[in-house]
Amino acid sequence: CTTSFVKQAYDQIKLALEKKINVITIAEEMYNPWVKNPGLAEEIDNLAKMNGVTVLGTGINPGFVLDTLILTLTGVCLEVDKIKASRINDLSPYGPTVMRTQGVGTTVEEFKKGISDGTIVGHIGFLESVGTIAKYLGWKLNEIKQTREPIISNVLRKTQHALVKPGMVAGCNHKAYGIKNGKAVITLEHPQQILPELEGIKTGDYISIKGKPEINLSIKPEIQGGIG
Repeated sequence: CTTSFVKQAYDQIKLALEKKINVITIAEEMYNPWVKNPGLAEEIDNLAKMNGVTVLGTGINPGFVLDTLILTLTGVCLEVDKIKASRINDLSPYGPTVMRTQGVGTTVEEFKKGISDGTIVGHIGFLESVGTIAKYLGWKLNEIKQTREPIISNVLRKTQHALVKPGMVAGCNHKAYGIKNGKAVITLEHPQQILPELEGIKTGDYISIKGKPEINLSIKPEIQGGIG
């Protein structure tokens, strides 16, 4: 599937399942389709079972770094109190579509407008990742909050598909919070921008688990999404 969304991927998945073909998709919402589309998720699940095949939604993120890897690490914990993880990457290798959806090259005003009208989306998959982590830890969250803020560049940044002057937006700092009893027990951060190293920012994947024992994992540089 070349889409991020369950509703748009459904027809392709349905066709494959009816032909008894196993499906692996990197459509972000398919990592946990029950979060936003429980009805379609149930239909897909029933169709797969009826035809004796499987459907797997996966990827680097969502699908590994900010969810599956975190859950794997909690497997050695007697207690888990709080999780914080961040994925800091470089958008430079990506094309114009990614630049637009992350707000790269916009003014701050244009960025805010893009967030309001849905043309700038940041990362797709936070609701799925937070929901999955909470489910398998047995946590009942009261709500999941998200914030999207512009990453304003202090220097000139230029790639094949983007030009960012000082004061313009180099990317989107997207965060999600899983709230339980008024406190954020899950915090996921994904600041995506072009050429972060020009301002001394090193890319990487970072996971911190507060509990027994405490776990801190750093992967530098970040696991490359395209290859993974």
